This record gives sequence, structure tokens and C-alpha cells, in this order.
Amino acid sequence: MENLHPAKEIILKIVSEIQRHHDFIDYMNSNTQKDKKNQLLKQYYKNEPNNSITQNIIRVVELQNEYIAMKQHFYHILVHKQNVPNLCGYHATYNLIQCVQSIKYKIPPQFYDIAAFWTYVKRTQEFLKQYRSKYQMDSTTWPWRDSDIENGDFERTYLKSCLHAKPLFKTTFQNEIIQDIKYTVTNDTIFFQYGNIVNGYNERLVLQKKFDQFKDFQSSKNEELIQTYMLGVTNHWICFVAHKNIQGTQFIVMDSRNRDFFLWNEQQIRDFLQQDQLARPQRGQQPLNQFYLDLYEQGMKDLQQIITLLISWITGQTKLESYVSNQKIRVFLNPLIELLEISQNEYLNLKFCIENAANLYQILALWADQYRITVSEFIGNATDISQINKTLFLKALELAQNALEFQTKNGLWNQQKQSPLHNIIKCLKIINQSI
Repeated sequence: MENLHPAKEIILKIVSEIQRHHDFIDYMNSNTQKDKKNQLLKQYYKNEPNNSITQNIIRVVELQNEYIAMKQHFYHILVHKQNVPNLCGYHATYNLIQCVQSIKYKIPPQFYDIAAFWTYVKRTQEFLKQYRSKYQMDSTTWPWRDSDIENGDFERTYLKSCLHAKPLFKTTFQNEIIQDIKYTVTNDTIFFQYGNIVNGYNERLVLQKKFDQFKDFQSSKNEELIQTYMLGVTNHWICFVAHKNIQGTQFIVMDSRNRDFFLWNEQQIRDFLQQDQLARPQRGQQPLNQFYLDLYEQGMKDLQQIITLLISWITGQTKLESYVSNQKIRVFLNPLIELLEISQNEYLNLKFCIENAANLYQILALWADQYRITVSEFIGNATDISQINKTLFLKALELAQNALEFQTKNGLWNQQKQSPLHNIIKCLKIINQSI
């Protein structure tokens, strides 16, 4: 185990708790006198094998790709497996709190303490009801009805409320001096869906300051930095911890699904989902329809990507706003390629000529009409645009100018009023000056 993580005491405590958890399950299954209780216990843990401790309890995942030029790794810690579909937010916050408290207070994390987890869930739900009363939330509408709190998802509103007023959250994520060590602790939330950061501009500025803080932090034997992130990814909550001390830097990921998929390719993800689809009836579940299959596939891809991006941002290898900018420019470039119904390489080699002029003009006029506002909103947001996106952008500008020339030459627009092509070219030229 010593080779798995520099923070030895944390790992040893985690392993100890995992073994205690499995021993407890084995004991209950072999000694209970109540058949019903035994059956329920086995049913609740039917997806969680009671195996002995192995090195796979803590997975070391190495990353090196277009966002992470300098190889990095993170520790994927297996936690109490989620079996109730809408409890991922409770699992993520619980695991995050346990991890931070373990680092700060040098105590064993209760990742596998069943009673502790469910006590946390119930107490959090009771807190939300008290919060609702104190701040006069409408108990007759979502998400503040009793049924929402007791049976619904862990909503973003709940997370904000807990961070604002729940004592457990406030004490866990506060800065403290413990045994002469100053712990600086931060907590932030990142929302990521379909490859896009959902956080607003001001939130992204705050996040970038946190990333810079971690990169520039000079740790010592008396000072450590713990940055925590709740990641709301497509349809799932997970948590991420970045810990910097004199021993080095550790990145920790905890996901209540416990799936070892962070390095899977698209085909492996689809194969897994197909196998899971076939196994669902055996677990007493209905097969997923195509919408949810697509959603789960996208969710797994997004989870892979946000971990890569977050480590890249924290280590200073890329910038958050650069990623956002490169995603935004694709919002109006990709539809043009799709309207043309050609590949990206064919698009880059496309020429406006007599044979295709009329058809290209119609497509570009339609694109200009649909995306001129989107393009105008991109003005001032071009930050570190990648070379491929610059090339795609310049081709769009070239084709739009050719289409405008064709329109003017053939008198296809009322000259008293600017056409969508006029407007979009004006915006494209302004953007071109900044990329």
C-alpha cells in the first residue's frame, strides 16, 4: 500500500475502514437471526462484492493528453457504493467531508460506515427543512416540499444551503491551525454538461483564482492547502480533492458509482452500458430507453473530461477561460460544417466556385441568419484560441465573404438594408483581430 499514495496515514486509515466495512457485512450475513434483515442486507449490497482488501481499492490513474502535456496522476478511492439512484449528491458531499476531516484531523475516514452515512443523510434532510422554515422558503413548491427533500435529488439549491448554514459543512471547510499546521481549505462547485462549463463568467474568474492559488502555493511543514470541488457532471455528482503539503501534491477523486472507467475509450463505454443494460432485469430494474442510454454515455465522457481539465487547470498547464473560449467558438463553427454535410478536412479544403456557388450561398445565408447573434456575443471572448479553431474560423470568414460577393453580384438582397451575411462578416472581422 505504501506505493499508492504519499500521504501514508490517510491511505492506511482508508484501507482499515474498508476492511472493517467488509468484515461487518460478512458478520451480519452469517450471524443474523432475522431472515428478512439478512435478505434486505444482501439486497442492498447486491452490487458491492465483499472482497478482501486488494490494491484495487485505491486506483492510480495516469493522465497525459492534449490538456495535460506533463504527466499527472490522481487517486481514485473506492467508496461506499451508491445503490439508491438519486443519492449521488449525498454520497459526494459525505465523501468530501470525510476526506477533508481525515486530512485535517488525522482520523480514519468513515467512507464505509453505513450508520454514519445514513445518519448524515437524515440529518441533512432535517437541516434542509429547518433552513426552509428559517429563510421562509415556499414549502408547497419544488424543491422545498417535504417529498422533494425526503425523496428527491440532492439539488444545487440544497448544496448552497448546506454550504451557507450547515455547521458540519462550515467547520469542515474552514481554515484551521491544528497541531501547529495551518490548513487553508477552499470549497467550490463546477457544473459541467456535454463538454461545456455551465458556471457563469464571474464564477469562472473565482475558480481561476483558486487554480492559480494552488499552483503558486508554497507548502511547508507548518502549512498545507486543501482545495475541494463538488462536480455536478451531466446527471451525477462526484467530488475532487487537491491536497498540497511538504510531501507533494495529491489529487483524489471519489465517485459513488465506483466505476474504473476514467481511461476507457468510447467503445469501451458503450460496451459497458450494453452489458449493464442486459443485467438490469436481473437486478429488478427496467432497461433504459435510448434517451437515458445516451445520457449515461455522455455523463461518463463528461466525467472523464472534467477530471482531466480540472487537473490541467490546477497545475497551470491550461487556463479555464481558454477552454471556455474554444468551446464557444465551436458553437457557431460546428453548425456550419454540419449544414455543409462534409467532414472537417473537406471543409478546410472547400472552395467557392461557379459549380457550387448557388448551393454554398444558400447554406451560408442560412447559417448567417441563424448564428449572427451567437457570433456577435463571442466578440471580446476570444482567449487563447487553438490553432485548429483559428483555421476553422478563418475558413468560415473566407466562405462568408465569398457568399456576400455572390449575393451582391446577383442582386439577391435589398441593398437598402444589410443582410445577415453583412452582419455576421462584420462580427467575424472584429473577432479576427483578437485571435
